[in-house]
Formats: sequence, structure tokens, C-alpha cells
Amino acid sequence: MRLLASTDFALRILMLLASRPLGVPVSVEMLARELGGLSRHHLHKIVQDLNGLGITRTMRGTSGGVLLAMAPAEIRLGHVIMQLEQEQAMAECFRPDAAGCTLLPGCRLRGALSGAQKHFYEHLDGYTLADVAVGEREAK
Repeated sequence: MRLLASTDFALRILMLLASRPLGVPVSVEMLARELGGLSRHHLHKIVQDLNGLGITRTMRGTSGGVLLAMAPAEIRLGHVIMQLEQEQAMAECFRPDAAGCTLLPGCRLRGALSGAQKHFYEHLDGYTLADVAVGEREAK
């Protein structure tokens, strides 16, 4: 499976946030710098998606920024990826209209792919953000 670029960046954002002291926000500018110059616009969109999932939250003001809304050990990778990728069709036959597939309804590949996708998410649910965080948290 190939993740969307936005999902890849979302995971990197979460990993960076998990490496910081809990409750200390990280500025969007710092995140953009640490992510190799990701545009602020793209970064804001990804953070907005993570906020919508309840994984991060933002604080306004001069000492504001982005922070995790829960402990890294509570954030399951499979769940995060599944939520961020839910609008993406794995193959043409997974699209709601399935217009590009001429083999439906007799095709059996869809079931095999669906099972693989399920196992992919289940495997990743065996890992939390704490398992993959960059560096170690400092004591608060």
C-alpha cells in the first residue's frame, strides 16, 4: 500500500509532537522547518485534519502552536492511517461508483485486496505513536 503524502506528513507531525514534552505546543513554523520546508498552507490543512480526528489540538497566541490531544501511547497508528486514508480507493473497484471496473460483480480480486487492507490496518494498530516517536520525551 502507498500512503498519501498528506498521511505521511501527518505521521511525521505526530512523531515530532510525541518527542516533545507533553502539553508544550510546537509552532507551525518549527514543524514546517523540521519537515523540510513543508508549506504552511499544507501544514495547516494536515493539522486541521488531525484536530478533526481529536488527535491534536491547537493553541493560539504567541506561545501557541500544535500539541497532542492525548498521550502518544493512546494513539494507534492503524486507526490514524485508516481515518486519514478513508476517502482513498485502494483500486478502481473500491470507488463508490466503481465505474472503471468492467469485471464487477464477478471479480474476486476485490475481496483479496480488501482482506489485505484490513490486515494492514490491524498490523499497524499493534503500534502506538509512543512506539515510533522520534527521540525521547523530556520530563515536564
